[in-house]
Amino acid sequence: MKAINEKTYSIQAVWLIKNFVYIVIGTTIFSIFFYFAEKSEKKDDTGLIGMIVFVVIFQIATFIALVLRKIKFQYEFGEKNIILKQGVISKSERQGFYGRIQNISISQDFIDRFIGIASLIIETASDSGGAKLATESKKNRGRGLDWFKLGFYSNCILIPGLLYEDALDFKKFIMEQMKANPIDDAQSGL
Repeated sequence: MKAINEKTYSIQAVWLIKNFVYIVIGTTIFSIFFYFAEKSEKKDDTGLIGMIVFVVIFQIATFIALVLRKIKFQYEFGEKNIILKQGVISKSERQGFYGRIQNISISQDFIDRFIGIASLIIETASDSGGAKLATESKKNRGRGLDWFKLGFYSNCILIPGLLYEDALDFKKFIMEQMKANPIDDAQSGL
């Protein structure tokens, strides 16, 4: 079987472009709103150039941060566990055993379906809150900046920007590994 990691199944560049477009649209709408709110109080356009420069610099910096996060995100699906490494400034590593996985889902928004990518979401049992964290993550999935997330947070592992077929293959592989590698006492955290 071919190795399953970020090199063989990479996050597609179109995911970066999609998120950059979200950033540009969001900051532009905010800037226009802010500009007209300020303009109603002042009668001149003195701050317009400064605001445009700030917004463009912010957009470029955010895109660079997104690219660096993608480059520094590494994962490997082994026979017994999943190993994840992430971080640009603060590096962290996590290992998840297949026996601790509680839920696997594939998520696509409208644009993801249109361009043929998907996000693989793996929820694991947590040592620090378990059911409460799993419930909160399900309740909050799809809200806020989930589209910007990458890697692990709380009790979830998120691998975005995969080709839809690859995400289906991952889900099938993980389910097979969950059956072949049930949790044992060494992995239970007790």
